[in-house]
Amino acid sequence: MLVLGIQKDHHSSVCLYEDNKLIYYCEEERLSREKKAGNMPILCINQVAKKFCKKVDVAVVTGYDLDSLGCIGSYLKHLKLIDNVEQTFTFYKSHHLLHAAKAFYDSGFENGFVFVVDGRGSSFNLNNGNVAYETSSVYFFKNSNDFKCLYKKCFTNSELEDNLKLNLLHEHGNFFNSIPISIDENTIVEIINKNDLGHFYSETSKHLNFNKEEGKLMGLSAFGKENEEIKKILDSDDFSFKQFGHKENLKLLNVKKYSQLIIKQENVKNLIDLSFLVQQKFEKNYFDFIKKYYDFNLSNNLIITGGTGYNVVNNYKIHEKLKNVNLFIEPLCGDEGNSIAACQFYLKQVKPNIQFEKFNNLFIGNEYNYNNLNNLKDFILKETNLEEIINLLVNKQIIALYQGRAEGGPRALGNRSLLLDPRIDDAKKIMNTVKKRESFRPFACSILQEDVSEWFDMKNLKESPFMMYAVQALEKSKLNIKSVVHVDNTCRVQTVTEKNNKILYNLLKKFKQITDVPILMNTSFNLAGDPLVETPEDALKTLKKSELKYLYLPDINQLVIKK
Repeated sequence: MLVLGIQKDHHSSVCLYEDNKLIYYCEEERLSREKKAGNMPILCINQVAKKFCKKVDVAVVTGYDLDSLGCIGSYLKHLKLIDNVEQTFTFYKSHHLLHAAKAFYDSGFENGFVFVVDGRGSSFNLNNGNVAYETSSVYFFKNSNDFKCLYKKCFTNSELEDNLKLNLLHEHGNFFNSIPISIDENTIVEIINKNDLGHFYSETSKHLNFNKEEGKLMGLSAFGKENEEIKKILDSDDFSFKQFGHKENLKLLNVKKYSQLIIKQENVKNLIDLSFLVQQKFEKNYFDFIKKYYDFNLSNNLIITGGTGYNVVNNYKIHEKLKNVNLFIEPLCGDEGNSIAACQFYLKQVKPNIQFEKFNNLFIGNEYNYNNLNNLKDFILKETNLEEIINLLVNKQIIALYQGRAEGGPRALGNRSLLLDPRIDDAKKIMNTVKKRESFRPFACSILQEDVSEWFDMKNLKESPFMMYAVQALEKSKLNIKSVVHVDNTCRVQTVTEKNNKILYNLLKKFKQITDVPILMNTSFNLAGDPLVETPEDALKTLKKSELKYLYLPDINQLVIKK
């Protein structure tokens, strides 16, 4: 059975399942070269049609905007991917459920609580005629096919009234063959008109000009400190925003009230302290949320997903506080993973006993040939070996590593990565200059799985293969690899085994033999504002327009050198 999954409108992506096996996945941004691309993922859909040249049994669509659903159906029919539009489904009403289901399937747990927190999810009609959308949800899964929504928080821009409820008989977006959202009379529903966890974080990021890049706020927050004046503002009851129309930007800060926080050079200190306090408030409120709805008696398994799952600082602190809990952070927790979730959830409905292959890595994207590397004008192409690459690294050169299938999600895990010796005192400055990034942003590292406990305090974490935790650095790291230790003494780590990335593992192993350090700085192979490189041609273009000089292609054992 072939099932096509389409995530549209936000972090668009497309996937294709053949029975229980994922045979295609790509994010629209990788092909359009527009970071965090939304709308309909035309380029990905075209790629599926060209690559597989056969009809799918079902196309499953998820997203926010319903206007283009008919267009998608017609387009799929035009490409001969489906026979009729009635085959196209929408899971529009089930955004948080899709997040939760995918995370549970990936966890491998027999049961567990799933906490879904993001900026916004699906919309619902209210009984007063207005609309609200989900911001935080709690699900309990007894097994893959038996689950319940225990709690759901929804935001509305209307005034709150007595007896305000979700009108579940007329959910917002009742199109095609929508799947129910599993809310019933026993679900605790809270309707608010003030910011929630995901709202709060993303909208403050926008105020700091970090539009769609909340990770920048997280990085900046480490430099801040307590500021009573700003703390009073954040803690005030009227710290909220309203949405003035469906298509308009959300308004977070009152201009007059927050005039002292306007982004000017003289207010940098306040902006840094604001970041610190926002991160602090987010962590506290998130943990309070978990404590309120997590029941140890039902299960010891806890799962986190939704866009806020990329807050690696928060993830580590939750792990640290919940010592007797089996914690799983979904590695593809953003909306880009919901094309996969839609397919998996649909397949579970029609084939309840189906078991999906566990994601042991995130190398689920496209793989490309190197046919276009002939007759390079601005580059030298030469055969290479591991020793030469290590020698370049030891001599303070950045190595762009490109191999195999692209990573899914925003983390570079060794297939589309930039590597640098973390012992170099000014390595952070070198890499930030090359990538054209802000100086305050930290860098991650890749480390041999067997050596991680000697360098970082993992707090009993067995592994961190997907860079989902910012862990505390031990004294050895602070002395020897300062460039990947952030100002708050944390580092986002990727533990590497020979099984999950043989090339990167061998690089780390050889680097350790030469330097006694089993670690390399690892950051995404892109420049600021660009998505991860997708094709070899993207890699060459990035080299050409940057100060990068070396591109390592282990698939064909070649080194590209910019002239």
